[in-house]
Amino acid sequence: MRRLILNIHLVIGLVAGVFVILLGTTGSILAFETELDRFLYRDTSYVKPGGKVLSLTEIGDAVSRKYPGEPVVAYLTPPAPDFPAGVILSRGIVLVDPYTGEVLGVRTRGPSFLGLVRALHVQLAMGIIGRRVLDWCALAIVLSVLSGLYLWWPVKRMRIGGRLWSARFWYDLHSSLGFFSLVPVLLLATTGTVIGFRDQVEQLISRSTDAKTINSHEATPIPRPEPGQGQISPDLAVSLANAHLPGAVPYRVQMPQYGGFYVVALEFPQNRINGKRNFISLDPSTGRIIATRLSSDLTFSDRFMAANATIHNCTIWGLPSRIVGAIASILLPLQAVTGLLIWLRRKGILRSN
Repeated sequence: MRRLILNIHLVIGLVAGVFVILLGTTGSILAFETELDRFLYRDTSYVKPGGKVLSLTEIGDAVSRKYPGEPVVAYLTPPAPDFPAGVILSRGIVLVDPYTGEVLGVRTRGPSFLGLVRALHVQLAMGIIGRRVLDWCALAIVLSVLSGLYLWWPVKRMRIGGRLWSARFWYDLHSSLGFFSLVPVLLLATTGTVIGFRDQVEQLISRSTDAKTINSHEATPIPRPEPGQGQISPDLAVSLANAHLPGAVPYRVQMPQYGGFYVVALEFPQNRINGKRNFISLDPSTGRIIATRLSSDLTFSDRFMAANATIHNCTIWGLPSRIVGAIASILLPLQAVTGLLIWLRRKGILRSN
């Protein structure tokens, strides 16, 4: 049994090693995606807090003066006082100082460094084929971790011995890294597997809980404004949504030109799992609430998948969990490399000291 599990462990490492290195490297970068994005785009990512925050209408007017004739798709409210507001146009996201109305710049659609990193992490930047490869790779990492634990258990080495660069050194380093990164790596791999096989997991949960799917909006026809009929402002739409969901903070407002109604997205910042899953649709003529999808209405399946995603994204405990996730992700490539060196030495391809 031990030899069988050892062979399984080796085969997984050899076949999936390259993908493990890629997942670990890109995962460690994405753990600090927001901070890296602000660092890479410093000119448009910071504002100096102070003074009265402009209304969404005033921010939209400033953008319209800069880019006349381009309709606003949606507004993005600043998540913190030193963040700019965002106005989504067809050309991209325009960043605006919410205190002065100054247009800081525009983030056009297209590839970026962090966008490439995310594409590699999610689908090898190869579409559905790459996504399927990584789905099975995540499952392979789970099996590799569990088989590694089985192989480590009789020895239980947690310190590095032997001469530097010797066979014993590499073995102990591989074992020690595996032990200290066991829990976070297993969590990342397991939650990644659940994300990869989302449809199958949701079907399994639905069968066991009889969960019903909740539609984003009611199936009733959405009334549209008549010609010449007035339209409420995005600021009033936000106020009405806030009145319906006290304590929530709006973070996105979709304009009625794209769907026939306002859609205000709100979050409860203290709820890191389901806090952002609140959407209120309003009639643009009267402000009447047409449909809602609130975090309190989520099915067990929705809540499970949201918690799973929060754990995988390392945001469940804020900065501490992101640091742990980044370190665990960095250790994954080291695990793959040290495992390869051990195998090469045992095959005699590399000479032992």
